[in-house]
Amino acid sequence: MRCFIAIELDNETRSLLSEIQKKLADSGIKGNFTRTENLHLTIKFLGEIDSAGFISVKNILKKVSSEQKSFVLTLDKIGKFDRGNKKIIWAGLYRSRELEDLYYAVNAEVMKILPNGDEKRYTPHITLAREATLPADTLNYDEIRHSFRVSGISLMESTRQDGKLVYLRKAYESFS
Repeated sequence: MRCFIAIELDNETRSLLSEIQKKLADSGIKGNFTRTENLHLTIKFLGEIDSAGFISVKNILKKVSSEQKSFVLTLDKIGKFDRGNKKIIWAGLYRSRELEDLYYAVNAEVMKILPNGDEKRYTPHITLAREATLPADTLNYDEIRHSFRVSGISLMESTRQDGKLVYLRKAYESFS
C-alpha cells in the first residue's frame, strides 16, 4: 500500500484552508484542488510498503510519539512550487523547532527500515492545489495567521475510491 506519515488537521484549520482554496479559484487559479478531507501536513512520504513495513512504521509512530509533547503550529503564507508551466500551491508554516525535531526523529527511524527512502530537504507545507495555472503567473494572497495544536501523528494510506483520491488513516499515535 502507498503510505505516508502525516499530521492530520483539525476541522477549523481544514475549513479555513478550504475557504482559501475557494478564494484562489475565484481569482482565476485553475488546478487540481485538494479535497477538504484530504488536507494534511506530510511528515514523511513512504511510498509502497508491505505488511511487514506497515508493522514497522506503526512501531515507529509509537516510539516517536512517546517522546514527543503536543505543540502548536501557525500557518503564515500561501506560496507555490514551480513545476514548469504548472505549479503546486501550498499553505506554509512559521518555523517550528518542535516540527523539525519531529521530522528528524521520524526520518531517522524510517531510514533504518527503508534505507533506500527519499532523503530530500523537508519543506513543511499543506498542499492546496496541484497542476495549477495562475493568471499572469502571480499568486496574490495576504499572509495568514492561524494556529492549531498538534497532538499526534498518523500513518495514512493513499488510495482511490470511485475514482477519487482518498487518504485513509491506518494508525494514529497521540503524543505523550
